[in-house]
Amino acid sequence: MATERRVERRMAATRERLVNTALALFAKQGIYATTVEDVTEAADVGKGTFYQHFPSKTAIIRHLLHEGFGELLNQCRHEVQSAVTAQERVERLLEAQFRFFGKRRDLLILFHQVRGLIKLQPKEARFLKKEYERYIRFLASQLAASLDGKRYSEESLQQMACAMAGLVTGYLSYLVILGLKTDRGTELEISTRMFLKGIVEPSQ
Repeated sequence: MATERRVERRMAATRERLVNTALALFAKQGIYATTVEDVTEAADVGKGTFYQHFPSKTAIIRHLLHEGFGELLNQCRHEVQSAVTAQERVERLLEAQFRFFGKRRDLLILFHQVRGLIKLQPKEARFLKKEYERYIRFLASQLAASLDGKRYSEESLQQMACAMAGLVTGYLSYLVILGLKTDRGTELEISTRMFLKGIVEPSQ
């Protein structure tokens, strides 16, 4: 029994090392340029060990997406739960995403890259698409709760959710690309005001 537990702990530690190494490499040199060999060499394990945990590079990317979006959605749930008004709820939903990606630039870069992979290789990446669909469904459900969902169709709520996701990740991605630094308070104020002006205010 003790031996089995040690084996399980070693396997879990190896899996975590592979995941952390892959994320760091994807953020540094990109998902296209990074190979399984790059990951195993940096993690100091053999290729056979990698395939014991993940059947392919796409599989570890999907794992990273699933865990990353899980962290993001949990933070959003936590931050909006005490909001009272529709505007406050939407503000907190936006700000939670900005704060999350502000701290997790590695995931921002990964999420940005995988969107391109899905477009270029739709058949191979169809399972990756499901993670983005989960993200949009979550945002749509939060917006429905905030804005009286009876007034909006499911399609409209999804479009609003896409607009919110695009505002957050698109804005931050351009900051990364251009190497721009902004005051976080001003950044949130401008972006939040842009979104609220188009969605919350007309509904009140």
